[in-house]
Amino acid sequence: DLAGQSVYCDMETDGGGWTVIQRRGQFGNSVYHFYRNWAEYADGFGNASEEYWVGNKALHALTSDSEEMTLRVVLSNKTGETAFVDYESVRVGNEEELFKMQLGKLLGPEGWDALGNANGQNFSTFDRDNDLAPGEHCAVRYRGGWWYNQCHLANLNGLNLNGPHESFADGIEWSVRGYPVRLYHYSFPSAHMMIRPAGSLLDRRSKLDDPLPA
Repeated sequence: DLAGQSVYCDMETDGGGWTVIQRRGQFGNSVYHFYRNWAEYADGFGNASEEYWVGNKALHALTSDSEEMTLRVVLSNKTGETAFVDYESVRVGNEEELFKMQLGKLLGPEGWDALGNANGQNFSTFDRDNDLAPGEHCAVRYRGGWWYNQCHLANLNGLNLNGPHESFADGIEWSVRGYPVRLYHYSFPSAHMMIRPAGSLLDRRSKLDDPLPA
């Protein structure tokens, strides 16, 4: 428990020790479950055993120590095939800093860096527009709080559209340009983000050599 927010810990994957900071999946929630305001994203919401966001204040506390934290993004399709995307480090600023995210280099797999676009960006929600898109409010257009640039390549807090969708870029997106079939029109049925001390060894291999949506 951190600042009143229960968290899910993964003690199995790659040696364990992971704190899950975000989780999406098919638990019967509204597709709009992550379309929340600034205060809700700051404090955290959801159920740690289902879909939840740990909270930006907690993210700052977890990543602001001298010891760097590594970030792993886990993406799964409907058949249970899973890809891991690893980053060397992640830090999230405090609320005065608009919860700005600083992201280290991609560790792998090569070509899967959809989050680098968000490096150095402030957090935005539908009631706090901190993105860099002129004349655009990314959090409103893409229906979720995130570190938007102009606007995103990844948005794991979008609508839970559970697979291919006709609408543009408003699902649980991880849009990697090397895989155009998925570009902005595939909402991952299951995804989560987790962190642990960067000194821990990482299995940097995806479970799939060439992951494809299903």
